[in-house]
Amino acid sequence: MFKCTECGNTEAKWTWKCPSCKAWNTLVESEENSKTSKNKSKWKAREVFSIIEPKEELNKTQFASSELNSVLGWWLTMWSLILLSGEPWIGKSTLALQIADWHATDSRETLYISSEENVYQLSSRAKRLGISNNSIQILNTSNLEDIIETIENSKINLAIIDSISVISSLDITSSSWSISQVKYIAEKLMEVAKKSQKSIILIWHVTKDWTISWPKVLEHLVDTVLYLEWSRFENYRILRSFKNRFWPTDEVGLFTMTEQWMQDLKNPWLEFISNEWQGLSGSALAMTMEWNRSLLVEIEALTTYTKFWYPKRSSRWVNNGKLDLLIAVITKFSDIKLESYDVYLNISRWLNIAEPWIDLAIIAAIISSKNNKSLGKTIFIWEVSLTGVVKNVFNLQKRVDEALKLWFEKVVIPSWIISEKTKKCGKIIEIKSIKELEKVI
Repeated sequence: MFKCTECGNTEAKWTWKCPSCKAWNTLVESEENSKTSKNKSKWKAREVFSIIEPKEELNKTQFASSELNSVLGWWLTMWSLILLSGEPWIGKSTLALQIADWHATDSRETLYISSEENVYQLSSRAKRLGISNNSIQILNTSNLEDIIETIENSKINLAIIDSISVISSLDITSSSWSISQVKYIAEKLMEVAKKSQKSIILIWHVTKDWTISWPKVLEHLVDTVLYLEWSRFENYRILRSFKNRFWPTDEVGLFTMTEQWMQDLKNPWLEFISNEWQGLSGSALAMTMEWNRSLLVEIEALTTYTKFWYPKRSSRWVNNGKLDLLIAVITKFSDIKLESYDVYLNISRWLNIAEPWIDLAIIAAIISSKNNKSLGKTIFIWEVSLTGVVKNVFNLQKRVDEALKLWFEKVVIPSWIISEKTKKCGKIIEIKSIKELEKVI
């Protein structure tokens, strides 16, 4: 048998190119594993268990960040293996060092394994973040066997490995960063986490478009996958959970990157709208859902008369096809005509919204700009159809409840099923078509 040193694939005959990972000259001859037949006489029955009630004080370790707690399920589950990934320079190591500091409160031992930075570099970054916790221990190595031995023989509750990309094992002949190394290391660390009842956080660096296939191999081996996103134009960070065996994956964490470290976004409803939106024409507000988090976003529209035979349509952070579709709906089902007007659309503060339930806000912003009329303190929530009538809105009740908590005077929604208590609120305005929208604005 011939085994690939990069991906671990086995083939019956030798070839220049591995059929699995397409790497050249990586197949080496290996003997078949006969340990199973030799050690069959040593097999023995293992102890089995029934479902038990977990101890509250052992299973719930909360951090000082409510945003991080909400993504993890309000606590860090013991003996779990967590993958923290994201683009380079996004702040993964900063967040990991903050997690170590939060966890090390109340004298909980935390081990920070730095494979890329030495002790002096890591201490300098900790000083910049204002971290001086004696319960944080630092290990500077890239050898897997040393890491496992340290974790098993220490009294720590949490180990953070920064990062798994440069760690290698003596049992694998391929270099670090290869698929075989990453897979083997993840399997060993998962075994250590379950056996020692200690949580382990792995940091992994990926490209901005996730073109490398290695992180996908790693995702299947861990309990939780956290992905940190950012915008190059703002200081916001979004922490998403793509996989979580202990909690739903519909929560997101919102942070701001300051000069010191990451902080929870205290008031996300007001962060993504401008301070001067009131009294301006062409500005409409929508309540969107970022997974399970409600966010108030501002839609900006500009309509200008053009002398050219073909008007221009341009949008930022919204698909151009959606803008063309909504303009066609406005032209067909309302008295607003845009054949001689250029239309420009933008979502304030770089948010890229793909969901269709901001259609009404887009239409309202365009009509507001065309009529040069302010929409006031109004929120628009619904999806437009090609027939000019409303469609059902996902999580409508939750969006409306979040909107009613704020100081807005009107919430425009489709005539759909909501609670009777909400219907009795004087702020709710139900409409059925684009025709009725013109009466509201």
